[in-house]
Amino acid sequence: MRSHPGKFMNILQLLATSFGSYYRHLIVIIVLGFFASLLEGLGISAIIPLFSFVTGGGGFASDTVTRVFSAFFAFVGLSYTFRYLLFFVGALFVVRIIALFAIQNVTARIVFGYERDMRERMFRATVKSSWPFLSMQKVGHLDQLLITNTTNTSQFFGMFSTLVLIVTKTIAYIVIAVNISHVVALLSFSVGVALFFVLQPMFRLNKKSATEAENLNRSLAHFVSQHISGMKSVKSAGVEEPVSKESSSYFENIRKVHVNMVTIRGFLEMGIQFTGLAFVAGVFAYMYRMPGFNFASFAVIVYAVNQIFMQIQAAQVQLHALSGMLPYLSRASTYQNDAEANAEPIGGAGSSAIAEGIEFRNVSFSYPKRGEVLSDVSFSVKQGQIVAIVGPSGVGKSTIADLLLRLIEPTSGVLLADGKDVRTVPISEWRKTLGYIPQDPFLLNDSIRNNIAFYNSALSLQHIIDSAKRANIHEFIESLPHGYDTHIGDRGVLISGGQRQRIVLARLLARKPKVLILDEATSALDAESEQAIRRSIEHFRGDITVFIIAHGGGMLALADITVKLSAGRVVSITGPSLVRG
Repeated sequence: MRSHPGKFMNILQLLATSFGSYYRHLIVIIVLGFFASLLEGLGISAIIPLFSFVTGGGGFASDTVTRVFSAFFAFVGLSYTFRYLLFFVGALFVVRIIALFAIQNVTARIVFGYERDMRERMFRATVKSSWPFLSMQKVGHLDQLLITNTTNTSQFFGMFSTLVLIVTKTIAYIVIAVNISHVVALLSFSVGVALFFVLQPMFRLNKKSATEAENLNRSLAHFVSQHISGMKSVKSAGVEEPVSKESSSYFENIRKVHVNMVTIRGFLEMGIQFTGLAFVAGVFAYMYRMPGFNFASFAVIVYAVNQIFMQIQAAQVQLHALSGMLPYLSRASTYQNDAEANAEPIGGAGSSAIAEGIEFRNVSFSYPKRGEVLSDVSFSVKQGQIVAIVGPSGVGKSTIADLLLRLIEPTSGVLLADGKDVRTVPISEWRKTLGYIPQDPFLLNDSIRNNIAFYNSALSLQHIIDSAKRANIHEFIESLPHGYDTHIGDRGVLISGGQRQRIVLARLLARKPKVLILDEATSALDAESEQAIRRSIEHFRGDITVFIIAHGGGMLALADITVKLSAGRVVSITGPSLVRG
């Protein structure tokens, strides 16, 4: 059989990286597991002297186990009687039950604590990662990683706890067998080791199936999220049946993989049980022919051998579960490492105040796989002006918005605020001065009040109302039965597109931004809704710099400056802006 030391070391490194900080918890589990198994072994061994008392031997049989118990009672100064021995055995099992409860409780605390910590780390790494990295992730994959992968990975501690009990119990029962018959104990250990290596190919098959299951689960999560969010398009196109058939193929493939994994485990368990049965029959034949055959010793060693094989079977099951967990752990660990490696730059320590204006100076930008999107773009905007960025689709208008938001950085050139490179400003502070409204605004499945506050608990209701008034949405909100406490459904599905945009505008105005970016924000609105937003924008002309990104429409009439793009270049600027470079 070929060995795979490289793969084994990689697995150990993965486990050490993921669970190394929990080594104290693992030590506690090991100590408690060893203690519980020791008590169980002593309790089972006590059957031999107990049987000697019952059969009239006075508890003084010649075997090693009985002599050990007799010596222990003499050492602690207790009479070696049936009553005391029975009480002692009962106490051993009571203490063992308490120890097992402690293991279970400690393991549960570790499992769910690790699950919480892992989800927090992964989610935090996600929200702090760069936009280029996030834009490459598939819808539904993060859900899968945070829920399924994390849950499966956290079960490592439960598996470890079980494996500790298995190993310590196996050692305890081997010791019992050794005390009764060295030959039987040696054979039991040898057969167990041989079984472990013989069944290695099954482990590889199980791990392969688990990897396939993890991939299928992520693909299914992506498929479901993608089609649920686009369900209106699915229904309008009348393709519910083809979409359902496509989903059925995912469900069937997942079923096949899980059935395959259960079948592999079933073959393993069956093989171990047949081996154990044959071995016990052989032990009986061997011991029955020995002179001085003792039924109590025989019963204990048969029980011990049976337990050894049961522990081997349980170990195989746990190792299969562990190998099935590894792909989930590997994928989650890889994602978290990638997210942390692609963390957003913090920026400098300069001030985020904008008093004079913003300038694009010879800015170019290229995506790794799309080539150059903007080329040598230069224009300047004074604070409080309204600038329109116009042009057909694909000329780089939204890239201008992304650069302003510092979701991406220029490939060359520089973005300036009051004559200073914006990269000298902490990115979190810079974004506090900005407000962004996309074509499809993001709203929480929550109340209007919480949507305007948007995680800013310091905002008072009066501040929220004032912002709603400036966004021309207050009267609509007040007309609702529950006013600002009205829930608006998932992504604001219970209100119109224009109302959604004005709620987001109120959210941004509550932050008192210096710059407002409207990225095709009114392109899908009716004339009345667009007019309401136009009135709002007109009211804070001179206070807030506004970037209107659009193909056309009535919003462009507000612009002090119009920058026209074509093929990623500025082809004309109208208004009082100076072209640089």
